[in-house]
Amino acid sequence: DEAPHPASGRAVEEDNDGRNLVERSSTATREGDVISPTRAVMTLSKAMFNAGCFSLPYAWKLGGLWMSFIMSFVICGFNWYGNHILVKSSQHLAKKSERSALDYGHFAKKVCDYSDIRFLRNNSKAMMYVVNVTILFYQLGMCSVAILFISDNLAFLLPDVATDRHSEMIAMASIVLIFIIATNMFTQMRVISFFALISSVFFILGAVVIMQFCVRQPSHHAELPFVTNFTGVVTMIGMAMYAFEGQTMILPVENKLATPEDFLAPFGVLPTTMIVCGAFMTAIGFYGYTAFGDAVMPTITTNIPSNGLYSTVSVFLMIQALLGHSIALYVVFDMFFNGFRRKFTNRFPNVSKFIVDKGFRLFWVIVTYAMAVLIPQLEIMIPLIGVTSGTLCALIYPPIFEMITFWTDWKSMLTYRERMIKIAINCFVICIGIFCIVAGVYTNILAIIAAFTKA
Repeated sequence: DEAPHPASGRAVEEDNDGRNLVERSSTATREGDVISPTRAVMTLSKAMFNAGCFSLPYAWKLGGLWMSFIMSFVICGFNWYGNHILVKSSQHLAKKSERSALDYGHFAKKVCDYSDIRFLRNNSKAMMYVVNVTILFYQLGMCSVAILFISDNLAFLLPDVATDRHSEMIAMASIVLIFIIATNMFTQMRVISFFALISSVFFILGAVVIMQFCVRQPSHHAELPFVTNFTGVVTMIGMAMYAFEGQTMILPVENKLATPEDFLAPFGVLPTTMIVCGAFMTAIGFYGYTAFGDAVMPTITTNIPSNGLYSTVSVFLMIQALLGHSIALYVVFDMFFNGFRRKFTNRFPNVSKFIVDKGFRLFWVIVTYAMAVLIPQLEIMIPLIGVTSGTLCALIYPPIFEMITFWTDWKSMLTYRERMIKIAINCFVICIGIFCIVAGVYTNILAIIAAFTKA
């Protein structure tokens, strides 16, 4: 059952309802530096599981117990939807342009290149640059915060090496830098996925220690408010959106999956990852908040004792953050390295490829180190970038790009009513994304003002 593609004239498949899916080549198996679905789930889960998860109990305190419980599933569902249509559109355009895969920036360019709108076609490179810059700031921010997180925990474990906190943090970050450089020198996704596996093990160990302590505390759920107020709920939404930190890893992981059709399958990589992450984030928010009530701290780790078994939590979380840095920075390497290498080798043809590759990686690692040690109150300021860039990548870009990508197909393959429903859903998701950005900006500006006022 083949039909000509309205724009390209190429053969496409249709499902039982006549909807345009992807071309027959979508079932082709990729070769080379590829990973299995299991490794893809581990890598994507690790991208989602970061230090931001441990702020969720405090976010629940701001929003109220049961309102936060409901919003946790709603936020997870919206992230899942955005990621699903992003991958569906990317796979469609990859086949249409006869490429095996597309990163986020080149996907945005192809969306415009194949559009019926002349303005988009004429400005496709500009759109690619906008998306690339969005993701670049997001990833660099996460990596810088990871360095701060490791440095603070290392300073807690080691004897005092400086008289003031900032000097001590610089000393610790300089020690950490050596290990971070080493983990970022690997180029293959198979190695990165192995780092993700090890990192996930340490994250789970740390999370289990924290969770069992929370569960063993007397529950305060009966005395906690159902909902607080509008400002609190808005703040909770902003913090919860930031906790889903893996939006920018969706396409890099899909691009390296040996069997692309396994990514969106009913029990595939994306559904499995979102269910696991959603369940964990809801659990840590619920049990963390009910265990400590109004006494819950901005990071749940500070509510946990620091002696005996619990002293290992800091070590576990430091190791997972160290390996997580290379996972987050892989997105930057994946997006920018090929273009950089092409331009650099054209100008300096005698420089070896090894030097070009390692030098490029070293440069971006040093950038994240410099951000961590030079920007005051970075841990407060970065979530402002994170919640805006992350929401753009999860809830605003995907529905816009899907409507542009499938606009012609929907006209020929769907009824008017079905087409309007799809457009309405996507417009609703975009509105939710805008609301989340406003909520996040509001939340973080208040935090920044409070932090600098105290300083």
